[in-house]
Amino acid sequence: MITHDIPQDELEPMWLLNQYRAAEVHGAGVILRLSRLADSLQLRNDLSRHLRDEAVHAWLWTKAINDLGGDIVEVDEPYQTRLASHFGIPRTLDEMLALTWVSERRGVEQYVEHLDVREIPSVIRRTLRGIIKDENWHVSYIQEELERRALADRKVQDIMDRALVADQRAVEELKAEEAAVGAQPGRVT
Repeated sequence: MITHDIPQDELEPMWLLNQYRAAEVHGAGVILRLSRLADSLQLRNDLSRHLRDEAVHAWLWTKAINDLGGDIVEVDEPYQTRLASHFGIPRTLDEMLALTWVSERRGVEQYVEHLDVREIPSVIRRTLRGIIKDENWHVSYIQEELERRALADRKVQDIMDRALVADQRAVEELKAEEAAVGAQPGRVT
């Protein structure tokens, strides 16, 4: 919820940090659903660890927003919601894994881009550094799982390709929204 009486410069960092927080909260819900569908012990174990990470990341963003004096606001359409709207409702474990894979890849890309910004508060820099290692592992284990599944079923590669296209469309929408509120990716003052 953006109010018009707050100067735009004050909205930029909080808008972005609330996007990050919402993505982690949403991600935790998805991972919880995925864990119910897991069809191997290794995948169940990995998803349990992933669920823990998502919850911790949501807390870290909440803490960073609070430490910076910002407010936690609901994000009406986080990245994952937009991603799913372009992909369609995932109906299989493979589809959910593919959407999670592209979402995690996008998160790593955004966090690394943000970390490269020179003048960001130390609380944000610490939070990004703490999260990126986990996010890289998320991408890795899900990609390995999808590649294993693609060897057994060629349709899995098609699902991964569909997810990549949906990701690109979701990002285009978010960039348009960032431009509308005056935020620049990674720019936090």
